[in-house]
Amino acid sequence: MARQRLLCSILSRGGAQVLRNFQSFVQGTRLEYVSYISPRNQMQAPPIVVMHDLNLSLESWRQVAVNLSQVGLRQVITVDARNHGLSPYISGHSPMHLAADVEALMSHQGLNKIVALGHGMGGRAMMTLALTQPQLVERVILVDITPAPVPSNFYLTRQVFEMMLQVAPSIPSNLSLSEGRTFILPLFQDVVHDASELRRIIYNLRKMQDNTFGWAVNPQAVLSSWGEMMINYEATLGGLRPYMGEVLLIAGAQSEFVTTTSIAVMQRYFPNTVVQILDAGHCVYEDQPEQFVELVVEFTQTCLVC
Repeated sequence: MARQRLLCSILSRGGAQVLRNFQSFVQGTRLEYVSYISPRNQMQAPPIVVMHDLNLSLESWRQVAVNLSQVGLRQVITVDARNHGLSPYISGHSPMHLAADVEALMSHQGLNKIVALGHGMGGRAMMTLALTQPQLVERVILVDITPAPVPSNFYLTRQVFEMMLQVAPSIPSNLSLSEGRTFILPLFQDVVHDASELRRIIYNLRKMQDNTFGWAVNPQAVLSSWGEMMINYEATLGGLRPYMGEVLLIAGAQSEFVTTTSIAVMQRYFPNTVVQILDAGHCVYEDQPEQFVELVVEFTQTCLVC
C-alpha cells in the first residue's frame, strides 16, 4: 500500500474557497491529510474522505482506513479537522467551516465527488457539505450522529473545554509531558468518570516548544462555535433541501446519539437513509472494526458515477 502523508495549503482560485449557505461565505483552510491506496482500488471511483470526531484526529482512523482501502475498492483519505491534530488552529469552527475545508481539499486534489464519511463532529461537517453542495457527494456515511441534539450525558461538555483553557497554563513548565498528564488527571476525574473517555482527554495534552503545555485541539475555537456544532445544529440547516443520495448511518447500540427520535429528524434531511446498529459505543469503528469495515465496503462497492 502506498501511504502518502502530505501537509498542503489548500487555496481556492482567486484566493477564496467558499461554501455558500445563508448568503454567507466561509473560507476553507489547509488540512493535514493521509491518503491510503492499495492496488485493488478503483481510482476512477470517488474516494472515501473521513473526518474524525471532536477531540480526536486522523490517527484514530489509521487502522480502519488501512483495512478499508485493502478490502474495499476505494481510496481512503483521512483528514485532521481544523483546530485538531496537525491542521491549522484558526478562528471559526462551525459545521460550515469544516464543510468548506473538505470542499477545499477536493478542489486541491481535483476531486469531483467523494464518499463523505464523518464521525460525530466530522459527521456534521459531512452532513452540511451534502446538504449545501450535493453535487460533490456521491454517498454519505455517518457514524453515530444525526442532526438532532447531542445527548446531555456526552462526556465532551462545554465545561471540559473551558477546563482545558484554564488548566494548561497552570501546569508547571518544568514537568515532562508524562508528569503534566499526571498533574491534570485528578482535575478532570471530577468531571469525566469513564476511564476511556478520560484517557482521550488526558492524552490530548501536548508539551510545546517553549516548554509550556497545550492541547492537540483548540479549545477556544471549539467553544466559539459550540452552539452551532453541539446544541443547535439543526437550526443551521433551515431552508436547505433534503439530500436525496444514499446515506448509511452506522450507530452504536450502547450510545445515546441515535434514537428513534433522532432517526426521525435524520429522515427529514436525508430521506434515503439506511440505519445499521452495531454492539458498540459512540466510537463504533473502534469497538467493532471488522463489522464496520464490512458495512462500509458493501455500501461503497458500486460506483454511481463511474
